[in-house]
Amino acid sequence: MKINYKLSEDEYLEALKLHEKRGLKKILMGVYIAFAVMVILIGTDFSNSREVMTNGFVLFFALSFYILLTRIIGTYQNKKLYEKSTTLSNEVTLRVTGRGIKVDDQSASISWDTFTKYKEDERYYILYTSIRSFKIIPKNVMTELEQKEFKAYIDKHIHKM
Repeated sequence: MKINYKLSEDEYLEALKLHEKRGLKKILMGVYIAFAVMVILIGTDFSNSREVMTNGFVLFFALSFYILLTRIIGTYQNKKLYEKSTTLSNEVTLRVTGRGIKVDDQSASISWDTFTKYKEDERYYILYTSIRSFKIIPKNVMTELEQKEFKAYIDKHIHKM
């Protein structure tokens, strides 16, 4: 099977949202929130209602700022990565066989054993060779029959996250 596609910046950013759906990010956010709440609770004199309200507002704005800042910085970094990359915006040709995936006209193909995991949603497949190295494949470039064939290959050879 042969798959041709080119990822736009918006498609790349959308696929990265699927990639970033991990439990670790939620755990870190929970730890940050618990730490902030603990600091505010320890430092608050609960007999003074004005201090309780002030500290509540400080906590709310500190958490909001942290969430917005991490989201803005992450999006900015991902856009810069796409702009600086010499390969992300190029057209890609994949040849999918029972032995693996051959990218463009490279001499060696990537065997199925190299892929450790995969994720999918209604629009993308993400095939991982490591936690930071992955291949994004949009589903809209394949026919329904090709999607079934591709899904059969990855179900056979790769574990789903």
